[in-house]
Amino acid sequence: MSTITSRPLAGLPTPSSKHLNARTTTLTPPTTPTTLSVTAHALFVEIQHIRQALLSLSSLAPGQKTNTLLTRLVNLCIEPHGHAFVEYFLSIDGAHELCADLRRICAEAEGELERYWVERILGGSEKAGVEQTEQRLRDFPYHQNYTDLSHLETSLLRAFLPPPSTPSGSSTAQPLSIAFIGSGPLPHSSLNLLALFPTAKVTNIDRDASALAQSQELCARLGCADRMGFVCEDATVSKGGWMQWEKLDVVFLAALVGMTSTEKIEILEGLVGSLARGCLVMCRSARGLRGVLYPVLELSDDLARMGYEILAEVHPWTSVVNSVVVLRVR
Repeated sequence: MSTITSRPLAGLPTPSSKHLNARTTTLTPPTTPTTLSVTAHALFVEIQHIRQALLSLSSLAPGQKTNTLLTRLVNLCIEPHGHAFVEYFLSIDGAHELCADLRRICAEAEGELERYWVERILGGSEKAGVEQTEQRLRDFPYHQNYTDLSHLETSLLRAFLPPPSTPSGSSTAQPLSIAFIGSGPLPHSSLNLLALFPTAKVTNIDRDASALAQSQELCARLGCADRMGFVCEDATVSKGGWMQWEKLDVVFLAALVGMTSTEKIEILEGLVGSLARGCLVMCRSARGLRGVLYPVLELSDDLARMGYEILAEVHPWTSVVNSVVVLRVR
């Protein structure tokens, strides 16, 4: 801090020390910019510009402008940043509103992208074989990202699933019953789970009936309809639909099910009473600036109070955007 002392004008009597002390003013100098603060503000401004550009579009359906803007946004947000940088970025005035806006925009854009691609895949000849349909699915821009995320989740699942065994004690493949809440029209993750757990059955749950119908048609084209179930149900409301939740071994909560941590916690609280003890719940989340793209599930004592045990939280530093939280019903 610096101290500024008033000086008397020429010809005027010198003030007494009592008056001098009363007129002494203490000023705090402006904060000196640092490399961190300058970089964080520059990133904030660029992300603001991307938000405005996205909001100016008539539609968030796939297109050159939309794709370019979203790709740039994703690349900015998955850059490795330390805790201090992220903390400073989020302290900038308007940062939380910016993140909330972009999460909503990204959610809408992701829905548009999946609808576009499932229609493109299904729009081909109905006589297209499984291999041809699989190739079209692999052309999806984020196919590898979903595959990598599924491999990460599967490795976590295998770490916490009970060891499979027969009465004689010999090892055998475990027929898992899995539900995926928020599967959408393009069930990449569910399809990956079928490939990674050859005896599993996956039930796709979504409140959007049209998305579920597209998903079901795609699975039929891929020849895996016998291992897939489809239930139109809203997981955010009390359980009373068609699902037999108590028979599930694993439940996945998609990244966009619950757009805030509070909403996700409420959904988990509604689920826990319907799930069997030992059921694993895989929640997709985000960390750091990746929270600009997807909602963050903040872990707290509330989960233990509800009846969950927190087993793991994994944060990739790769092109895989989502974090993964593993819970177990006690």
